[in-house]
Amino acid sequence: MLGVVFSGDSKVELREFPDPDPKPGEALVRIAVSALCGSEMHSYRSPEGSGGALVGHEMVGEVVAVSQTCHVRVGDRVAIQIMIGCGRCYHCSRGDYEHCANMDYLIGGHAELIAAPEMCCLRLPDDVTWERGVILGGDTIGTTYRTLRRLGVTAFDTVAVLGCGPIGIGMLSLLRFVGARAIAADVSPYRRELAGKLGAWRVIDPNAEDMAEAIVRLTDGVGVDIALDCSPVPATLTAALDCVRKFGKVGLVGEKGNSTIHPSDHFIRKEITAVGSWYYNPGDYFDILHLYARGLQVDDLVTHRFPLRDADEAFATFASGESGKVLIVQ
Repeated sequence: MLGVVFSGDSKVELREFPDPDPKPGEALVRIAVSALCGSEMHSYRSPEGSGGALVGHEMVGEVVAVSQTCHVRVGDRVAIQIMIGCGRCYHCSRGDYEHCANMDYLIGGHAELIAAPEMCCLRLPDDVTWERGVILGGDTIGTTYRTLRRLGVTAFDTVAVLGCGPIGIGMLSLLRFVGARAIAADVSPYRRELAGKLGAWRVIDPNAEDMAEAIVRLTDGVGVDIALDCSPVPATLTAALDCVRKFGKVGLVGEKGNSTIHPSDHFIRKEITAVGSWYYNPGDYFDILHLYARGLQVDDLVTHRFPLRDADEAFATFASGESGKVLIVQ
C-alpha cells in the first residue's frame, strides 16, 4: 500500500508499505478520506520529520477485512478515533479512553489502509458522507464539541475564538449552531475571511490591534463570557485570560509548551473557570452525530481537497495558512 511520511524540513514523501495484517480484535480499513491537522505541523517542519513512520490521525473508511475475534464487520463504514485504551484502568472503566494510564495511539491515516482496533472503529451512518464523517469524527468537531460541552456554552454567550485554524473554525461552526455570538481573531487574512463566512460577529487582526483590548472594547469594557485559546502560539492564552470577563470561562484547546499568565490578575481577582480539552471519547462522537441530524453544518469548513499522490501539495497548502480544513480524498 501507499502511505505518507515526513522526510524532514517540510518535505513529504509517498512510500510503499506492506499491507497491514489485522491482529486479533482488529479490522483492516480502506481509508476513504483523511484530514490534515495542525498538530502534524511540528513533525512536518522538523529536520527529523516522522522518522520514516506513517502519519495522519483523522480518517474514515470502509472495513475490508477482520480478524476472527473482531466484532466489526466487513462493509462497515467507520470513523476512527485514535486513542487506544487498555480497558482495565480507572479511566477506561469510565469510558474515558483518552486518559488511559496505558494509552497508545493509532497513527497512519494518510495511507490506503490501516489496521484499527475494534474499539477505535465508530460506526458512521449511511447518510453521512465520507467528507462530513472525517470532520464530525475528527479533531475539528470532536475536540471542540468536548470543550464547549464542558464550558456549557449557550446562545446567550459572547465567545472569543483566538486562532482560526482547524480547531478555531470547528468552534465557530458549533457556536453558529447554538446561536452564540462569536468574535474571532487570526493573523491570516484568509482565515479571518473564512471566520466571517462561518458566522463570526466581529473579526480581529492581531497584527493591527491588541486582541484582548479590541475584544474588551467590543463588549463595552466587560469582556467575553467565554474565551477559547485555539492557537499554538503563547500570546493567545494570555489574550484569552485578559479578555474574559469576571466569573467568565476560558477553554484551552491549542497545544503549546509555555505561555505567560498572571495568577492574581487572571484567576484570583477575576474568579474565572479554566478548562483544558485534548481529544474526545466515543460518547462525544455519538452526541455529535445527534447534532448533525439536527442541522449542524460542516461542509464549509473544508476548503481544499487533494488525492493521496498530491499529499506534498496538500501539506504545503495547509502550512501556508491559506486554507481551512484540508482533506486527502481517495
